[in-house]
Amino acid sequence: MKSKVSSSNVQADAQEKDSLSFEVSNSKPSQELLEVLEEGEKIVQEVRDGKRTGYNNVNEMMMAILKDNK
Repeated sequence: MKSKVSSSNVQADAQEKDSLSFEVSNSKPSQELLEVLEEGEKIVQEVRDGKRTGYNNVNEMMMAILKDNK
């Protein structure tokens, strides 16, 4: 028969072993995440190069949107 694992059992086990009750890992980023990060870097570079409009805050962005809609 299997015993139930409760948080108190996990904590007690961790205390007995003088360790954490969970595993910490640094998994490899997905291909999708790497592509999105690369796209973000390209956008930042385009803003710096003046090829794309950038904003310092939401107010600047909203003013530009409202100006374009007039």
